[in-house]
Amino acid sequence: MAEIKLPSLGEGIEKGTIINIMVKVGDTISLEQPLLEVETDKVVVEVPSDAQGTVTAIVVNEGDEISEGSPFIQIDMVDNSVEKLALKEKVQEEKEVIIAVENQEDIIVPQTTTSEVRAEHLEVLKTPISESLKTSSGSYRASPLARKLAREIGVNITDVASIAKHNRISIKDVKTYAKTNNSKETAITPTMNVVLPDFSKWGNVNTQTIPAITKATSKNMSMTWSQIPHAWLQEKVDVTDLEAKRQLHKGTVKEEEGALTITSIMVKVVAKALEEFPILNASLDTQNNQIIFKEYINIGVAVDSDRGLLVPVLRDPNKKGMLQISKNLVAVSQKVKQNKTKPEELEGGTFTISNLGGIGTSAVFPLVNHPQVAILGIAASTIEAIWIHEKFEPRTIMPLTIGFDHRIINGADAARFLKYIKHLLEDWFLWGM
Repeated sequence: MAEIKLPSLGEGIEKGTIINIMVKVGDTISLEQPLLEVETDKVVVEVPSDAQGTVTAIVVNEGDEISEGSPFIQIDMVDNSVEKLALKEKVQEEKEVIIAVENQEDIIVPQTTTSEVRAEHLEVLKTPISESLKTSSGSYRASPLARKLAREIGVNITDVASIAKHNRISIKDVKTYAKTNNSKETAITPTMNVVLPDFSKWGNVNTQTIPAITKATSKNMSMTWSQIPHAWLQEKVDVTDLEAKRQLHKGTVKEEEGALTITSIMVKVVAKALEEFPILNASLDTQNNQIIFKEYINIGVAVDSDRGLLVPVLRDPNKKGMLQISKNLVAVSQKVKQNKTKPEELEGGTFTISNLGGIGTSAVFPLVNHPQVAILGIAASTIEAIWIHEKFEPRTIMPLTIGFDHRIINGADAARFLKYIKHLLEDWFLWGM
């Protein structure tokens, strides 16, 4: 008899909600067979089996919240499966003494390890060590992830040193300090504790639980709105010639399992513009008084789904052609709609595009996706009469809005960025669609 436990669901994800149990008592399961579907605040994750045998008990129900490491199924395992699971648990126990290696937390190497774990420790020792800081009581080390969390919830990292052990500040220390000192973590979600009236006094009501993805979006938007001084600029772009070119080539792209949409074109154009205006691809580090310029471009594209809004990331579009971008966008959009997006596919974005033109909206004022510093909104194109060569001509006009963090991006830079995008769209041969 053995238990199968919930593995890691992704970096920074500690728990989720069970939405589908895919086996029943008496079933024979094999290695890597899907057992559960767990909804996190970002994605739906299929949890595979790490053993093979017969299911004897299911100790969870659909709708339960489950944390990493919690058992959810009991099985009778075949002999070789028992050995594999025992080895896995032994290695896992030894790994656990390394605190968040991938996030560059502090490193403690156990006295005895398997050869595989030793090799991993050697790789860990090559990674950058967490940065040190000085306090009145001495010198402390704080990991980059602990610093990031402190910045996001408004905690001074040096204050956390008062509760840290062994001169090391961990994420747990930051969370503990925030809870006990009533920090800005509450302030950045100012509507959390608002007491509502009893609406049932005026008629029938019904309630539903807020989905995990909506809760995550709400928290992020509240923090974004309260922390970032937003500004917006708008521009109208004549895409008549571009649209004719798109119609000419979209059939060929479709044959290659891509979609030559306005969004895919905008990904390419924005990537080119970000190369020219790196400040809009940066992030503001208020804790260390730095602007972080990223030497890569990853563009997030807002995609609607039945679970809510997700922003999958297209990586290095500045290094790819239109066909590849179009195919990649189709692939990530399909995964979102099928609830198959992985957590890592939503991470690492440096700029976001939100296209609401398909819904028919005439204007959009998007919020910056923190820790990014800018976002481009696209509204519905319309036919307008434009005075050209001493007469009016019908032209296809597309409205764009750039939303930006006014702390590090001034209006002139944002205007030049938007004008550059307009120039590329109206003279498409400059970037080779």
